[in-house]
Amino acid sequence: MMDLPYDRLGVPDRLRFAITPDAPVETRRALAAAPLAPEAELGVLTVLAGDPEPAVAETATARLRALAVSADRLTQRTHPKVLELLVTLRTDLDERVAEIRDANFRTMSIIAGRADARRCERILDDHERLLLTPEVFGAVKANPACPAPAVERAVAFLRMNRQEILEAPEPAPAAEVDLQAEIEAALTGKASPMLGQRQALDLFDLDKVSSDPLAGFAFDFADEEDFSMDLLEDRQGGASEAERLTIEKKIAKMSTGKKIKLAYLGNKEVRAILIRDRSKMVSAAVVKSGRLSDAEVNAYAGNRNLAAEVLREIAANKEWIRKYPVQVALVNNPRVPVSVSIGLVDRLLARDLASLARNRNVSSVIFQKAEKMLKNKGGAR
Repeated sequence: MMDLPYDRLGVPDRLRFAITPDAPVETRRALAAAPLAPEAELGVLTVLAGDPEPAVAETATARLRALAVSADRLTQRTHPKVLELLVTLRTDLDERVAEIRDANFRTMSIIAGRADARRCERILDDHERLLLTPEVFGAVKANPACPAPAVERAVAFLRMNRQEILEAPEPAPAAEVDLQAEIEAALTGKASPMLGQRQALDLFDLDKVSSDPLAGFAFDFADEEDFSMDLLEDRQGGASEAERLTIEKKIAKMSTGKKIKLAYLGNKEVRAILIRDRSKMVSAAVVKSGRLSDAEVNAYAGNRNLAAEVLREIAANKEWIRKYPVQVALVNNPRVPVSVSIGLVDRLLARDLASLARNRNVSSVIFQKAEKMLKNKGGAR
């Protein structure tokens, strides 16, 4: 069996042997039916759904179908194969899974292919998604529920970004029957020469495919992106100057879509490079990745070279905006939109109000409000 990414799947050490084919069948079957900790349940059941023993696989699959899965259990850290299997088996999680940037193109194509008009439009208007998984465009366009104006907007965006426009595959043409060959095969008891073609065409027969929703699902947990470890794993003590230059060269060769993907998965050195990327979608993805440390957030909040959209993303994060150093950094950053920083002035302590009142780099609206609040508090500049 392939090496499993146990950590990413959330499988604890004590259960790792129990979900491999080397474990006793009864152990695997019992585990597929047993209550599990929420953080381990989805990963364990996904692995067991691909078990070579049908009884184990069927039990795990039935559990996944019936499992109550709240939106907060599916996050950017959920393994893409878990997401793919869930949407293969059920439709109620489509909206939440579509929001997860690490969802692979197969997952998004399934969701897009059965989406209603509202969801179709949301997928096509999500420019970051179109660059992350461009294959989704063909699936949405082939969906008869998809509004034509949304398709036209997506085409214009893809062309503007020099992105190949991927269409859904055309139906396979009907094969011509060699009548003489068929007769000879029947008379000699040989298999029909059309058999192989018919089996291939069965892949396009929805009645046949729908009877087994997992027919096209591959239980392969290998990483789909060929990102090297120097882009993904953090180093103790950080990267050397030579290592940073190597990373920069690798990133410079990437497409925008791949940079966005890396922004969600990359290490600290990668984030430091991508946060300055010319594409605002790439730099914003770094902030939305959920991987930033407090020190990184504080540094980015006060960085005057970042795009306003990136700083707005930081301010929109409820966890970060509660931290006082982030509030101080944002309100003193002239790149932060006034509509965002004006509300932060009310949260400042007197010493930081006094500093802000002297800051002529920010908008006059901001430092004048700080001056007024200081006077009202009886403070001195």
